[in-house]
Amino acid sequence: MPDIRKKVRPRKPMRGAVKEALAGYAFASPAILGVLILTLYPMLASLYYSFNLVHSRGGMEWLGLENYKYLLTNPASEFPKAVGVTLFYTAVNVVLVILFCLLVALMLNRRFIGRNFLRGVFFLPSVMPTLSVAILWKMLLQNQAKGGLINWWLITSGLSTIDFLNTEYIFVTLFSMSLWTCGGTIVVLLATLQDVPLDQLEAVSIDGGNAWHKFARVTYPTIKPVLFFQLIMCVMTSVQVYTQSVAFSRNGAPNRMTYFINVMIYDHAFIQADMRGIASAEAWLVFLIILIITGVLFRFQGSLQREDRKARGRGRWR
Repeated sequence: MPDIRKKVRPRKPMRGAVKEALAGYAFASPAILGVLILTLYPMLASLYYSFNLVHSRGGMEWLGLENYKYLLTNPASEFPKAVGVTLFYTAVNVVLVILFCLLVALMLNRRFIGRNFLRGVFFLPSVMPTLSVAILWKMLLQNQAKGGLINWWLITSGLSTIDFLNTEYIFVTLFSMSLWTCGGTIVVLLATLQDVPLDQLEAVSIDGGNAWHKFARVTYPTIKPVLFFQLIMCVMTSVQVYTQSVAFSRNGAPNRMTYFINVMIYDHAFIQADMRGIASAEAWLVFLIILIITGVLFRFQGSLQREDRKARGRGRWR
């Protein structure tokens, strides 16, 4: 009669298990130390600073919630305006970037002559440093007195000049630059479009569906998870806008229109005296705002990722 007893694997010696665990922690120690020293400690320190008046020459004075009260209720506080400007930029920029990247990805997913060349053209600006891009755009768009090439071309053509960096056109410039550098998102969406099932697209065509029916019934349900991820990343990037504003104007000119949250925090933390506690409180309020925005987006994650059952089979497309 065969032996039906389970074979028990011998346990590793305790010394060997401990040695293996220590080796694992040794390899992971640079990353662990990096998180503890460069992330966790600064966060806890800034949380403590936010309850204090931090003097520029050293020393602190406990204030409790006075810094937060000043930011939220004092008319002299620039925090509400900076938050409003940043949220406005974030909302418009996210919509423009997602729609633009999706349209370009759908276009580049088709077969035509020069497709690979256009893919490189759209992707190349995204690998350039943000500061270099901002300086380049400033050199192109500043007024003719400072040698702006676009305004110089307008003058030589007999047209009136446009002050792109010092009027309401500043947001048009920022949005245009954001669209010019969103090639990474285009590449991700383009790669996702390769997973769209061709048999379902053919089924839609056989049933008389047009291009919109193909996108709504097959393409969009397939790319929804990746589209949601790109939406989250675009929101995070837009809220943290800093380099473009500093490159165009150090103090958020004109009229503090580009005085974004990160610009304000840096200004209070390192430029103005005795404002480091205020800057820490601003940083934690921004953290709460980002947490709320992310929570709202994840609240709708289910609807963005739910599969469309109509895309699985043939149906009535008209």
